[in-house]
Amino acid sequence: MTPSDIFDYIVIGGGTSGLVVAARLVEDPAIRVCIVEAGGDVSTEPDVLVPGFGFKNIGKPDMDWRFSSAPQTHAGGRPLFLPRGKALGGSSMINLMVLGRGHAAEYNAFETLGSPGWNWQGLVEYFRKSETFAPTPAQVSSLCVAVNPQAHGTEGPVHRSLATRISDIDSPWVGALKELGVPYNPDSFSGDNTGVWGVNRSIDSRAQRSSSASGYYAPVKSRDNLVVITAAHATRILFNSSGDASGLRIATGVEYRKDGRLHTVSASKEVLLCAGAFQTPQLLELSGIGDKNVLTGHGIPVLVDLPGVGSNLQDHFWCPYVAETDLKFESIEVLQDPLRAAEEWKLYEESQTGLLAGTPSTSYAFLPKQYFAKDWEPARVAEPLSTSPQWKMQMDWLNGDTIPVLEMGIFPGFLPVPSHTPEPGKSYCSFFLALTHAFARGTVHIASPDPLAAPSIDPCVLDNALDIDLLVQAIKFSRRLAATADLRTAITHEVLPGAAVESDSDLVAYVRKTVSTVFHPIGTAAMLPRSEGGVVDSALRVYGTANLRVIDASIIPIHLSAHIQATVYAIAEKGVDIVKHGN
Repeated sequence: MTPSDIFDYIVIGGGTSGLVVAARLVEDPAIRVCIVEAGGDVSTEPDVLVPGFGFKNIGKPDMDWRFSSAPQTHAGGRPLFLPRGKALGGSSMINLMVLGRGHAAEYNAFETLGSPGWNWQGLVEYFRKSETFAPTPAQVSSLCVAVNPQAHGTEGPVHRSLATRISDIDSPWVGALKELGVPYNPDSFSGDNTGVWGVNRSIDSRAQRSSSASGYYAPVKSRDNLVVITAAHATRILFNSSGDASGLRIATGVEYRKDGRLHTVSASKEVLLCAGAFQTPQLLELSGIGDKNVLTGHGIPVLVDLPGVGSNLQDHFWCPYVAETDLKFESIEVLQDPLRAAEEWKLYEESQTGLLAGTPSTSYAFLPKQYFAKDWEPARVAEPLSTSPQWKMQMDWLNGDTIPVLEMGIFPGFLPVPSHTPEPGKSYCSFFLALTHAFARGTVHIASPDPLAAPSIDPCVLDNALDIDLLVQAIKFSRRLAATADLRTAITHEVLPGAAVESDSDLVAYVRKTVSTVFHPIGTAAMLPRSEGGVVDSALRVYGTANLRVIDASIIPIHLSAHIQATVYAIAEKGVDIVKHGN
């Protein structure tokens, strides 16, 4: 060990949150920071930068961990594909660039569940700090956007932009929602996201992906006080042998594998774990922190018996509704034509416009039950699944009329569905139907003491009647939408589930065959009281340790009615401020 191997802080994972944490820490030139990242730097690859190539990145072995779940008992025994970013920038390099915020009450729930200071008002400043949002007056007018300066940032590292091209099917879809009583929301970013609104994307003014790599890492990567070790797979957090005077374990460094050999780096102040909802619990368990039964079962000495590690896994689950449309409503399938694809690439290169300059979906709707399943009574299928405060909170949200429990998106094309493909020469639209507050709770645990082995991930999808019934109600609502005056002129016929799928039992079978996750895993190192299964306290410090913190999506205790990218940035900004102030 040499002095150059000793840092003030070690950040494990140079992903969406890890790069935020490192970039903010090295603003102080006296602070030395080391990032240990398993992936590499893919920030200049066209498939990453060009928004229209977004789907290409998912599944690429050089930038995606390509995890799979355990076979899902309630989804036909299928394993579910679970991509996670493996590169500097993490999942912000492979996601579909959607930015959103949940309802204020959902963030206030963090505090209600036991974490003082974690609420909507306490996070707004960090949402603002992380972003630059500068719509043009023409966009504000044409897209009916209200810009609240108290909620929007103008000088942050990540660029948030509005759609520059609206798909043909968008206007009929928005009109159909309004016809069925769904309000238009001109500002879903100020704490109330109910209604239909135009998508916000992490795309900059050059029509390129804006990520934690471009926004946070690029400006600081040449600083002398930042060392980045790529292609380095963290294998264990190292601790001293005895703990401090209070018996708390003191993290001293990180072990990692690179080029087939084990190496270590040391931390004089703190180790900051930013490995994400799947690998943060895995690394904690490999390091001796977790449920003693899990650890001893794999021969790992128990340093801290912390049963909450790897439990409380939550995600958003979705099913598709697909329809064929009149050919005058152009869908993304036109890019299958080589000539059209070449034209669009030329258009993008020359003017940063066209289909490749943005994302296909241009509007989203977030709906409380009253808007899509008013006459459905959850009480008749809801036996108590849990006695936890989170379960009661979710039931209150479901039975109320404020918190969205369903996300709907309009996609101008045939969304990827197992065993189904679009027919050449046809045009399609798909409704993306996702549960924002699924009642399923899954787990992530080590499957082996081998740190290079993938963790065992079980989201327990559809393990309860509530989640199944909600998705059935969403499909029925989709059919009502398709029958409205606005959409009847666009849709020629339903493709999926298909006209033959009529009864509730048929719809349940369809849901089981097609359900997947939205790739928004959270909760596996939850910020909750230790007695409630928590893993970190409100200062993000792992229980039983003195200087190990988790700063990523795994700390979110209950899910949000939002794609989580923007929230992860805000959590990282707030988390690093906590570190700086020594709380």
